[in-house]
Amino acid sequence: MMIEERGGDRDLVDSRQRRMAEEDLDSSMCIEAGAGTGKTRLLVNRYLNLLRKGKAECREIVAITFTEKAASQ
Repeated sequence: MMIEERGGDRDLVDSRQRRMAEEDLDSSMCIEAGAGTGKTRLLVNRYLNLLRKGKAECREIVAITFTEKAASQ
């Protein structure tokens, strides 16, 4: 699955895809989008859902980011 940026629009192409990325916890996926489109927020929500639904424990999740802005989130 790929989530892309639409032209000059900073919104993700499809809110259904965003929701699926946050809630489909049994699938692996690749998230691609431009700066400021909400990738980090999407991933944080996915991690929180994994924890809330008992699909993972804190010690099983590793999150790595490569920008200062995303790291501060």
